[in-house]
Amino acid sequence: MRFVVSGKSMEPKFYNGDKLFVSPLFFKLREPRAGDAVVVKDPRGGRFVLKRIGSIEGDRYFVRGDNLEWSTDSREFGGVSRDAIVGKVIFRYSRKISKLIK
Repeated sequence: MRFVVSGKSMEPKFYNGDKLFVSPLFFKLREPRAGDAVVVKDPRGGRFVLKRIGSIEGDRYFVRGDNLEWSTDSREFGGVSRDAIVGKVIFRYSRKISKLIK
């Protein structure tokens, strides 16, 4: 699936407007691990957000943004279930050139 980054929460790895390919099948082969960049369904509103798995506590995944100052993540909404993880980021296929000049 294709996903477009919205916001600053994952800078400096991923920038607003970056286009990513996310695999929903990846986690059929293995379980999510700490450090994986994933798209999750936000438990508060159902929109999809890009986060990184920080830790795993039982059957809950603590997700966070790389840019903690700008991230709304598990520190606010708590851990997410495995079902809330949509897929793993496989690669970025487009980045706005203006972001490379920063």
